[in-house]
Amino acid sequence: MALTRRVELLPLERTASGNALFSHAQPSDETLIADLAPHQPASIFCHRRQTDQLILLRGSLELVVLEDGRLVCIPLREDEPMLVRIPPGVPHGAINTSRHYATVVNAVLRHGPPDPRDYMPRPMPTMLMEQWQAMIGDRPLTVS
Repeated sequence: MALTRRVELLPLERTASGNALFSHAQPSDETLIADLAPHQPASIFCHRRQTDQLILLRGSLELVVLEDGRLVCIPLREDEPMLVRIPPGVPHGAINTSRHYATVVNAVLRHGPPDPRDYMPRPMPTMLMEQWQAMIGDRPLTVS
């Protein structure tokens, strides 16, 4: 897969079998499952040598990415299956706007060794702070 600096949104095909709903597995070097609680501090992260491949399993959340010098909000809902592919070098974060936990699977693709800074919150550029504050509402901002 060629590396790109753009976030990809791909419809996720599902197949029903009895009472189960199956999705195709995504190739990965590591698979992470995260439960995002509502009303948690919001942060932006940037992975240097890792592609995140996110699939929301339960709940809803707002994925925020910094692309082309602006913040882009991507709503994710469990009833609209989608794979979100975030390449290395794209700052991003998730905001759980609901009253319930949201569960996300990340099929991580590694392009080199992990960098210790990958999961450290990044400061928001001053020119985007007003837009960021409008997105996160009354949630506290994680400060690095």
